[in-house]
Amino acid sequence: MRKIIFCITSLFVGLLLFVIAMQQAGVGDVLRTISLFPLSIIILVLLVNFIAICVIGSWRWKIIIESQNSHKISFLKIFRAKLVGFTVSYITPSVLVGGEPVRAYMIKEDGICNWEKSFASVVIDQAIYFFSLFLLMITGFLFLVYHFSLPIEVFLGFGIIIIFTVLTFYLFYSKILNGNSGEDGFFMFIIKTLKLNRIKFVRSKEKNIKRTEKIIAQFFKTKKEVFLKAFLLAVLEGILYLIVICSIILCFDSANVFEFTQSFSIFFLITLANFIPIPGSFGSFEAALTFIFDLLNLGKSNGFTFSLIYRFINIALVVVGFFALIHFEITTASHKFGAEAPKALLKMHKFLKRIIHN
Repeated sequence: MRKIIFCITSLFVGLLLFVIAMQQAGVGDVLRTISLFPLSIIILVLLVNFIAICVIGSWRWKIIIESQNSHKISFLKIFRAKLVGFTVSYITPSVLVGGEPVRAYMIKEDGICNWEKSFASVVIDQAIYFFSLFLLMITGFLFLVYHFSLPIEVFLGFGIIIIFTVLTFYLFYSKILNGNSGEDGFFMFIIKTLKLNRIKFVRSKEKNIKRTEKIIAQFFKTKKEVFLKAFLLAVLEGILYLIVICSIILCFDSANVFEFTQSFSIFFLITLANFIPIPGSFGSFEAALTFIFDLLNLGKSNGFTFSLIYRFINIALVVVGFFALIHFEITTASHKFGAEAPKALLKMHKFLKRIIHN
C-alpha cells in the first residue's frame, strides 16, 4: 500500500512539474518546433542512443562477467538482460538503478553464473558507469559555475549533490577495497548503519551479501586491465549521449548560439532529473531541460521539445525491452524461480507459466 501511495504521489508531483514546464515553454511554440523537426535526426539519435545503452553497455557488462568466469558468455543473453534492465528502470521511480536486480537475476537464471557473481557484476558495472557519469556531471557543473552567476539556492543545491556524490564514491570504494580485511563492505556497512539486519529476509541473506562483496573487492584489486576497458567503454557511452544531445539541439533555430561545451551542462541536468524518484522522471525531466535551455539562451520551448524527443527515443527502447522480457519469460517458463527473484519478475513468470501450461 505504501508503494502505491508513493507512486501516485510521485506521479502527481511529476504531472505538476510537467504542466508548469509546458506553460513556461508555450504549447504553440513547442508544437511548431516538433512539426519542423527532421525525422532523419530522430532516427539517427534513436540509433545512437540504442548503441550507447544496449550495445556499449552490454559489451562493458560482458567483459566484467567474463573476468569472473573461465568461459565465454553469450552476448545476446547479456544484451537481452541489459535491455530489460533499462526498461524496468525507466518505468520505476528510480530510472538509473531500478532494473539492476532484474538483469542480475536474468543472467543467473540463464545459467551464466551464480547469484553472487551476477549481482556482483551488476554492482561493478554500475559503479564504473556512475563514476564516468560523475566526471561528466562535474564538467557540466563547472561550466555552469564559470559562465553563469547562479542563484545562491541553485548553486548550494548543486554543490550539496556533488559533495554527497563524492562522499558516496569514497565510502563505496574504501569499504569495497577493505572487503577482504575483515571489515564490513559497503553494503553490510549500509545495512548495519540503517539497522536493516533487523529484517528477517535481509538477515538471512547476509552471507550471500558478504560473498558478493568479496567478489567485488577481488575485481577492483586484481582486474585492473578489465576495469580500465570497462571504464573506457563507460566514457564512450557518455560521449555518445553528448552526441545525441548535440544532434538534437543543432536542429533547433537557436542552434547558432549553441556551443559543444554546453552539452555537458545539459547532460548534468538530465542526470540529476533521472535521480528524482518519479517513474520515467516524468515532469522533473521536462522541468530540468526547460530550465537549463533558458539559462543557456537556447529557448524554453526548445528545452521542452528536447525533453519530449529524448523521452520518445527512450520509450522506443522501453517497448523493445518489454518484448525482450516476454521472450525471457517464455524461454524460462519451465524454470522454477528462487525466492530471491525480484517480485515483479516472479509474478510475471508465474502468470505466463500458468498461461503456457493451460
